[in-house]
Amino acid sequence: RMASTTPQKAARRQATTAGTPAKRPKTSPHFRKGAFPPVVDEQTRPHTLLLGTQPSDTSLRENRYFMTNANVFWHIVGDALGFRRGFHVDGRTEACDFIRPHLLHDEELDYDDAVKKFTGAGYALWDTVASSQRKGSLDSAIQDAEYADVRGLLRTYPSIRRICFATGGGSAKIFAKAHAAWLKEPGAFRRRDDALAKAAFPKVPTTGEGVELCILLSASPASNPRETWSAAKQRQKGHSDQWAARPAALYPFKRRQWFDVCFA
Repeated sequence: RMASTTPQKAARRQATTAGTPAKRPKTSPHFRKGAFPPVVDEQTRPHTLLLGTQPSDTSLRENRYFMTNANVFWHIVGDALGFRRGFHVDGRTEACDFIRPHLLHDEELDYDDAVKKFTGAGYALWDTVASSQRKGSLDSAIQDAEYADVRGLLRTYPSIRRICFATGGGSAKIFAKAHAAWLKEPGAFRRRDDALAKAAFPKVPTTGEGVELCILLSASPASNPRETWSAAKQRQKGHSDQWAARPAALYPFKRRQWFDVCFA
């Protein structure tokens, strides 16, 4: 009796017999994705650089930073600087339900005016990753990354004395990998004295005159801090603190931390 086979099996067998690896590549050039240039107001001396990781697929499609509807970046920036995000995608005309009731201002700005407001207040914006192999939009899917010249940007704008990682500790760790030698230079950096910055940059001192490194709770809708989980889920996981008794609403919880760290 002859064993059954398929064209796919026959091809793999032939490749193996010929000494050619029969493994399928993990990534494809089809998924090579880039990023945007930095956003800086040439007329304003920037004091703080907000670093993301790499634009999401939605942002790349729209050619604008942080464009996913549920991403809190422009909502928090607007609450801090006196406006409401007036630009959305995929047919939406207002903020998501978990964000909208908590917004602080009524005046809506379009994207270009929001950027002007942001940079005019002394903030700059860029991403750590210049390009990568990435299927989807998650930071965890990034492979074969090329990194942005953040050091060059700080040379051009020496007034920047603080870097805030807008997509959380994961983004900060990518930065640490990309700039390991720079981080070791005496006096180049100091970190904010809190648990998030310590976890990302444990060997960076908290004192000195270097550029301050700060970690923000991620703006990404994929990030859901434990303090905002349902009480039932927290009890299931064994938590019994104040947040387990009374979970925080996600958007105000992130906003409060951003205000304390970046917009105080």
